[in-house]
Amino acid sequence: MKQARKHVLWIAFLVVAAFVSCLTAAGTSIKAESVNTYIKQQKIKPVGITTSVWNGFPKFDYDRGYGKPEGVVVHETANPSSTIYGEIAYMKSNYQNAFVHGFVDAGKIINIANTNYLAWGCGYPGNGKFVQFEQIEVHSKGAFAHEIANAAWYTAYLLNKYHLSANDAAYDGKGTVWSHKAVAEFFGGSTHTDPYEYYLKSGRTFFGQAYTMAQFYQLVKSYYGSLSNCIGGDF
Repeated sequence: MKQARKHVLWIAFLVVAAFVSCLTAAGTSIKAESVNTYIKQQKIKPVGITTSVWNGFPKFDYDRGYGKPEGVVVHETANPSSTIYGEIAYMKSNYQNAFVHGFVDAGKIINIANTNYLAWGCGYPGNGKFVQFEQIEVHSKGAFAHEIANAAWYTAYLLNKYHLSANDAAYDGKGTVWSHKAVAEFFGGSTHTDPYEYYLKSGRTFFGQAYTMAQFYQLVKSYYGSLSNCIGGDF
């Protein structure tokens, strides 16, 4: 009798455990959402570009000449406690080691170096090929979505400015939209993998699923299609 009772209790336990497991899985599925979809649903609009070009940066032509980059490299600072102005100040003081053309966070796109000249952000030979900008690490769902919108729009803007088509470089190393990770893999000159880990972690933390450069590229394409192909002029 006791054995039968134990058997019934064990079956009941398994049923309850399975039910709880299903609820947990369902909750995770409901919680997970796409960053790109969230940006669209929330009608998040990219901010305009703030021009704050510092003339102290070196001025060297790209491999193909003045004003002729071949694509855009997306970076991430890997500093969870920094601010956009702190990063800019640091870069101005340490440009001999590295510098990029701009910085992006949730509320700003700041252009600090003339994009018609190369920057020193991803090593040789990538520096001679690409416009480059950094993203500041942000720490909330809304801030991450706004930052991604700003970064994707800025990438699309730069492609249009230099009359470059939108093409994901991650698969064959021949495109125009690059992560620092892709530059390191296809060209060398660096071992950095940004913004790969930052995107994965932030996507999982704030949206329940990893965010990827492939998804970022899709957002770039959507902005690219809405921008004029005749954008020109210096920042």
